[in-house]
Amino acid sequence: MFELSTETRISDLATEQPGMLTALKATGMFRDGGDTDMTIDQLCMNFGLNPQIIFDVLLRAQTEEAPENIDISELENLSLAEIVAHIEAVHHKTLRGKLPTMVEQLVRVAAEYGGNDERLYDLQVLFEKVAADLDEHMLHEEEALFPMCRSMSENGEFKVTRCGDRVGGPIQCMKNDHDQMKTELKRLSELSDGFSAPEGVSEQYRDILKQLEEFAADTVVHIYKEDHLLFPRAVETQAALRESN
Repeated sequence: MFELSTETRISDLATEQPGMLTALKATGMFRDGGDTDMTIDQLCMNFGLNPQIIFDVLLRAQTEEAPENIDISELENLSLAEIVAHIEAVHHKTLRGKLPTMVEQLVRVAAEYGGNDERLYDLQVLFEKVAADLDEHMLHEEEALFPMCRSMSENGEFKVTRCGDRVGGPIQCMKNDHDQMKTELKRLSELSDGFSAPEGVSEQYRDILKQLEEFAADTVVHIYKEDHLLFPRAVETQAALRESN
C-alpha cells in the first residue's frame, strides 16, 4: 500500500500515484525530464519549503474533488498579483463590510429567541469566534503572504515580511486556518438545522439565517480559490524565481 513520506521518490509518484505527480508538476517544483530519483525531502530542501506544504498539495490531489458549483477557470489566466487583488476585492472587502453587522444581528436574535432554543447562544458564540478568526486570518494574509506574492509577481523579487521571505510558512498557517474554518462552518449549519428558521419567528431571525447560509457558501468558495489557485501559484512562482536566480 502506498504511503507518502519524505523519502518518497518522484519515480514512486510516477508509477503509483500519477495524480500526485501531476499536482507536483503544477507547483513548478518538478518538470518532465527532472531527476525522478529525488525524494520529496530533497526537493523541498532545494526550494526552501517545509515538506508538509507539499504533502498537503499531494494528498488533496488524491482525495479532494472540486465542489460542483465552484468554477475558477476564469481566474486561471490571472497573474499571481491579480489573483491576490481579486481575493481582496471580492472576499476580504465584503467580509469586513458584513461580519460586524451580522454579529450584532445574531446577538439580538439570540437575546430574543434563545430562551426557546439555547442553541442560538451557542450559534452566537461560535459565529463571534468565526468572525474574529477570519479577521485575524485576513490580516495575516495581507501583512505576510500577499506582499510576498505581489513582490514576486510584479518585481521578480522575494520580499521580507513578518514571516520571512518564503511563502511556505504563511501558506501552512492559512491551510490550518482553512481546515478549522471548514469544521466551524459545518457546526454553524448543525446549530441552525441547516440554516432553516422555525415557524413563527421574526423576519430578522429569518434574515440572519439566510445571511449565515450565504456566508458559509461564499467562504467555501473563498477557501477553494486560495487552496487550489493562490497557494499553488505562489509556490510555483517562488520555485521559478529560485531557479532563475
